[in-house]
Amino acid sequence: MAGHVGVLLHVTEPIDPKLWEWLSDRIDHTLGISPETMIYLIGTFIVLFPIVLLILVWRQRRKFR
Repeated sequence: MAGHVGVLLHVTEPIDPKLWEWLSDRIDHTLGISPETMIYLIGTFIVLFPIVLLILVWRQRRKFR
């Protein structure tokens, strides 16, 4: 097969390290907050979102009884 290259263009990491570094720098620059703060905000959202949904469903069910 002419022109066939036998080299796989893939990295072993889940994400390209150079791409991740660039994305991380862009996010930090755009938002202006530290990575620790971002982790705290995302963690808080992950914990509070289901709780808020459960409260809303509970209130809706009480309203229709």
